Formats: sequence, C-alpha cells, structure tokens
Amino acid sequence: MPSQRTVRIAVCSVATLVAIFATTAWKPSPHVRAQSFIPDIPDTEAQLIQIGFQIAPVKLNLINKDPALVGYGSFLVNAVADCNGCHTGGVPPNLNYAAGHNPYFGQKAKVDPTTYLEGGMDFGPVAGPSATYGDYVGPDIIARNLTPDNTGRPEGGHTLAQFKQIMNTGIDFDHLHPTCTSPTPTPTPANCIPPPVDGALLQVMPWPVFHNMTDHQLTAIYEYLSAIPCLSPTNDTNNVLYNDCGGQASGHAPTPADHHRKQGINPGL
Repeated sequence: MPSQRTVRIAVCSVATLVAIFATTAWKPSPHVRAQSFIPDIPDTEAQLIQIGFQIAPVKLNLINKDPALVGYGSFLVNAVADCNGCHTGGVPPNLNYAAGHNPYFGQKAKVDPTTYLEGGMDFGPVAGPSATYGDYVGPDIIARNLTPDNTGRPEGGHTLAQFKQIMNTGIDFDHLHPTCTSPTPTPTPANCIPPPVDGALLQVMPWPVFHNMTDHQLTAIYEYLSAIPCLSPTNDTNNVLYNDCGGQASGHAPTPADHHRKQGINPGL
C-alpha cells in the first residue's frame, strides 16, 4: 500500500497538470456564458476569475492588487492545483479541512482558513541509507509557509522574479537542506541531505511540473498569494514556518464574500 506521504505528493503533481489543461484547453458551453465583469479579458478566463473569487477560503486584500490576476490565481491555487493540500498547517484527522467540514467524513467541505497555506506538512526524508552515510537520511522535508510576510510578498518575502525562478527551476533560496559534504564525525553541514540528492533544489515540491505553466499563470498565482492573510503558526523565529506578519493579524482569517463586494468585485457567476 502506498504511504499517505506518497499519495499526497502524487496528488500535488497530478493536480498541476490538470491546472494547465483546465486553463488552456477548456472551452465554455455556447449555452452558458458568464458575464465578463472585467473588460478586455476573454470570456473563458473571466469565468475562471469569478470562480476563483467564489472559492477563495480566506479574506483577500485587494489593495494595490490586480483583481483579475487575484481571481485567476485563486482558481489555479484552489480549484486545480490544490496548493493547500500540501501546504496546510492542519493536522489529522481533518488536515486542510475545518472541523465538522471534512468531505471524507461525509460532511460539507470547508477549508480551514486558520491554517490555510501556512505550511507544516511533514513529507519525511527524501534520501535513503547508503554505504557512505549509513542510516543517516537527512531531515524531514516540511512544506513551507506560502503566506505573505510584513512586506506583502508571499513565501516569506520572495519577489515575483524569485517566485518564478522557484517555480521554473526549483531553486531553494532559503538553503535549508544543503547537500552533505562529509559523513564524519557527523554529517555536515547541519541539516544536510546525503548525495546524490541536490540540496540546492526544493525536494518533494512538484516544480518540474509547475515549470510547464505559462508566465501569466505564475504571475496570477503570485498575485493571489500576495492577497491572502499572513499566518505564522509559531513565534519561534528559528522555525522555518515562522512568518513576520508585522502589524497584520495572524492566525485567523474570515471568509471573503463581504470583502469582495466592498471592493466592487462580483464573485458570483
């Protein structure tokens, strides 16, 4: 039987392929056409934007944001790529769903906004025992916190250019898990992963699939991640999941419907 970790990795990868197909190959029925509430956007994408606003599980900050990109990014993140499936801070049995709203228990689905994209999913180690490093297989890979910090930039302050580089190449700007350079007297440097794993690259994250997305799609995802609430599941500044939210509230995020209406965005079809 495949492990839960293996299944979740596979789901994250397959969902991304679905995202690319859904946003490039899907055509609307000639009998069902959503009103384009944002001018100069093709009807198909306008529909996806509206769906994105409908399904965003948290209150969105649209100040100085492009609403079209935010809505489209929400569709990519929440409808097809299931980013929160891997980057949730939730724990069993509900994981990314709110208590009492787990569809796998026959309940009406609702994403838990208090742990949304704050990271923390443990995928275990990615190396195996070897002749050189023995039973040392390196640290567990923990899904990162994707919420914006006090700069307003997601993933702990990465710029759009850095975000695109991450998605296209898998580079780890945090350098959390370098490749080990020596097995004795203890594997060094600290927190290293034994070769042949390349510690300069993000492990588990399906960036080899994400790099097939268009520049426009990656920009939309970044804009959406910039609009969600900052969350920090820990106050320990040495913890990889720590996020400096500055003056923003951290830990609880209300639902988005009223905020969308105040911003003049029509989240419905």
